[in-house]
Amino acid sequence: MRDFSMKDKLGYTLGDLGCCCTEQYRGMFLTVFYVLVLKVNPIHVGTIMLVTKIWDAVNDPIIGAIIDTRKAKTGKKFIPWIRAFSIPCAVLMCIGFLNVSNLDYGLRLVYILVTYVTYEAIYTCVNVPFGSLSSVMTDDINHRTDLSRYRSLGGTIFMTVIVITGPLFLYKDNMPVPENFLILAIICACVGVLCLQITCVWCKERVEIVNVEREKFNYIEVLKNIAKNKALVGVIVASLVGMISASVVNGLNTYLFKDYFGNVKLMAVSGMLSTVYAIITFILTKFVAKKFGKKEWCIYGCSFAVIVYVFLFLFPVKNPIVFIAINGICYIGASGLQILIWAMVNDAIDYQELQTGTRNESIVYSTYSFFRKISSALSASLSSFILVFVGYNVNVSVQTVQVTQKLWKTYTGVYAIGYLLAILALIYIYPLTKKKTEDMLNKLAEKRNKAVN
Repeated sequence: MRDFSMKDKLGYTLGDLGCCCTEQYRGMFLTVFYVLVLKVNPIHVGTIMLVTKIWDAVNDPIIGAIIDTRKAKTGKKFIPWIRAFSIPCAVLMCIGFLNVSNLDYGLRLVYILVTYVTYEAIYTCVNVPFGSLSSVMTDDINHRTDLSRYRSLGGTIFMTVIVITGPLFLYKDNMPVPENFLILAIICACVGVLCLQITCVWCKERVEIVNVEREKFNYIEVLKNIAKNKALVGVIVASLVGMISASVVNGLNTYLFKDYFGNVKLMAVSGMLSTVYAIITFILTKFVAKKFGKKEWCIYGCSFAVIVYVFLFLFPVKNPIVFIAINGICYIGASGLQILIWAMVNDAIDYQELQTGTRNESIVYSTYSFFRKISSALSASLSSFILVFVGYNVNVSVQTVQVTQKLWKTYTGVYAIGYLLAILALIYIYPLTKKKTEDMLNKLAEKRNKAVN
């Protein structure tokens, strides 16, 4: 098998791009589609998403256990899953954007529930093996940082394109165009399948762990392993609160630009500037993470983001261009946690092996994914519930001043609180500083060499 190379990095970038083409497109526009196109009450949307996401989260460790306990040929533990399930995942994503607004209200709720649950179950069969894949592509600390950076690049490429084209294509005269949601979903689905199939060819599974005893999966054992793995617990908590705040903010983006700033198409300008910021963070992260350490850089960057959003909470900005510029600068700070989180999950897998003697990449990753899905459930529901809290009226085209002011306070306040909690989790729970990570990898290398000899 060839050595780790740029081909692996680009393959992993395309894999994340492929996942984002379905998952992030849904994350950005599905609740908007339900509320503004299907005219479903935000409380009902939030409740359905909360219930289905919790079930989906429970499903993650089950899929992870199946992958880990299934006998697989060398170098073919994760890739066959990605290859097999990427196509049905794309098809189900498109079905979720069918315009069924002419159905009775109860049937619309059934449609949302069935399509949402089915898609999430199939997406798990793609995402869990894809997330676990990086842990067996290389065990080199610098290569893993590169993979985490290049994975974030896939999401950045998608978000840049969709944030620019989405508002311009999906809305006319500040109102949604129902059929365009499905058209764009089909385009994203096709691109996603292509990218994931390339990932299956370009990415190679190299790390083979010898003499690791397979274990039967049960939830009690998983909870015991989590309790022993402080690195995993720290990543879970930091990611949970950070992701909830970021996802709630993303969920409110459409309403902020549409109703607070009065022009939803200005999101396209935000998307264009995001490209510049993304390039800066992609280049910057490798050097600062290597110099300071992953944990340390995440703390510094998130602290900057908290300061900026506390300022915005106290002093509202009325000019959308000024807000977009400030928000982009804030992204540079918060990007450390978003970009490096996957490398930190891989470190948590190594920490698991060092502390317990068992590795089980899929179970550890899917346990992290379990809580990530819980945060996704909470954030999706919170975005819908917040609309009710601020008094948002889906039946009018222009909201009151009181509603738009509450939107602003909620938007900025949630972001600041979420990242503050993430900082505290990294400081007081996550143990792997730069030095401790290096020591851990050296001990594992010695342990594996002894096992071979």
